Amino acid sequence: MRKKIKLFKNKISNKLIDCIRQTNINKRLIISFLIISIVPIILIFIVVNKTTVNLIKENIKSNDKISSKLITEAIANYTSKFDTITNEIIWNATLLNDIKDYESLSPKEKDTFNYELSKLIRSRTTYISDIADFTIVNEDLDVVYNEGFSYIGYDKKIETILKVDKENKLMKWSAIRSSGGKYIVLTKSIKFGDKVYGHIFLAIKEKVILEMFKDYNMSFNGGALILDENSSLVSTNNTSLFKNENKYNKNIKLVEKIDNFTSIVKIDNKKFILTNRFISYASWNLLGFIPYDYIYLSCINIYKIYTLVSLVMIALSIYIALIINKSITRPINEIVYTMNNVNESNIGKDMLISGNDEISFIMKKYNEMSKRLKQLIETVKLREEEKREVTLRMLQAQINPHFLFNTLGSLRYISIMNNDTSVANGLEALAKLLRSIILNKDDFITINEEIDNVKNYITIQKVRYGDTFDVEYFIDESIKHEKILKFILQPIVENCILHGFEEDNISNHIKLNIYSNEEFINFEIIDNGIGIDEKRLEEGNFNIDKFAGIGVKNIKERLNLYYFDIFTFEITSKYKNGTVTKIMIPKIMGECNENINS
Repeated sequence: MRKKIKLFKNKISNKLIDCIRQTNINKRLIISFLIISIVPIILIFIVVNKTTVNLIKENIKSNDKISSKLITEAIANYTSKFDTITNEIIWNATLLNDIKDYESLSPKEKDTFNYELSKLIRSRTTYISDIADFTIVNEDLDVVYNEGFSYIGYDKKIETILKVDKENKLMKWSAIRSSGGKYIVLTKSIKFGDKVYGHIFLAIKEKVILEMFKDYNMSFNGGALILDENSSLVSTNNTSLFKNENKYNKNIKLVEKIDNFTSIVKIDNKKFILTNRFISYASWNLLGFIPYDYIYLSCINIYKIYTLVSLVMIALSIYIALIINKSITRPINEIVYTMNNVNESNIGKDMLISGNDEISFIMKKYNEMSKRLKQLIETVKLREEEKREVTLRMLQAQINPHFLFNTLGSLRYISIMNNDTSVANGLEALAKLLRSIILNKDDFITINEEIDNVKNYITIQKVRYGDTFDVEYFIDESIKHEKILKFILQPIVENCILHGFEEDNISNHIKLNIYSNEEFINFEIIDNGIGIDEKRLEEGNFNIDKFAGIGVKNIKERLNLYYFDIFTFEITSKYKNGTVTKIMIPKIMGECNENINS
């Protein structure tokens, strides 16, 4: 399975590489640098934005919780004071009895009742200025006491009292509107057991409560509102945000609940962070709203700074990308230009190398290759000239070959007529040898043909030297048809006869060994002659270049010309103890023979 996955990955990688390589290096480098620089900036922005938004959100939530808690505690403490005042009235036996029997009180007793009640209320000097209306009615809903400017009409008061009585509640805080404006109202029943003896109606100015949370969330472009237990609006510090008092609660749609106090909601498709706090005593709820967009508005400065830094980084990345791009593409373009314009006149010239990178290494190798190629061209030219010289010499030797062969034929015929077999055989061998030299234009012949040339030469020499020497042949039959450079053996045999043997010695012997060694053909010409003068030997080896004659030197030059350095040619000898000549050349197989001959 792992192997399959690895193969699949390699396949995908190779396809991508092939696809990418359809564009030039310049575009690849620019695009890769832009991707490398822009992608991290985008990823960092996502992370920074997420982190910053969460941080601001948490900070807002934390501050909002603290603020809402302080506000609700302040409102609760404030409303509890009025609850205390009303309780003191209800639990004052004298005042309570007067309320019960108010209709039967004398004018003087009524004055005393009013005085005591007014005294009790005014003793709360801290809060008296906040009261817009304070009214007590008996069980028949007749007014028994009134304190205030009567901003609120009697009918409105009775309507509010009856609503609380209908709900069967002892006390309720709510909000009402009248011609004088909006007021926060405490309605409380004077009740013992199941018997209701009257009602207290206490109205305070809305601005008193509003003052306690007027700045709440305003710095966040949000606002707050207070709802009573029936979800009716009591007060708000941002009327532009909550224009329609009858729809604000119906339009709130929960998006995400964060904790018991905080959630994310939508109002008219606009997202808000909502904080909900319960206000005790009044049984109200304080709802704080912060537009969700404010989080991102708070990040504007961060976005500006990040955008500026990103632009600088992208510009710097582009600049660096262009510099690195030029450092790579410029030398590559130089290489391409040089290679496109290479010719015989400028080959071998060095490209200017100014760096030490991989491209510089390629340029160095190109310079080396260019020099070697120039040397090779010069060598080929030299070899061609040498070949032409050799050909010219051979052509010079082919002066009227037909006349020569006819003459040799005539001499052989005369020898036969005179019964001189030795001379006749010698002339025949000479004719064959000359035909091989003059008429055969091929540079390469088979080993069989080369041996025939050697044998023809031996026959000619036998005419002069008779039977003073003999020759043995040991030839590997499997390589008789291998092709070799012609006339590389005859000059060696000639040296053995002319320079190696003494004429008065009748036991002169030449051994010719030809065998195969893997990809090479080995030739050994061994004689038992006088050997080579010790002055011309170095540890038994004969210095061909220094002391050899024209024939032997010509063999080495021709071997070097055709086989280059893939051959060996060495002569070893021991004075008075014969000479060994070894030649090793590579096999030439199949079409190679034809190519070389051509």
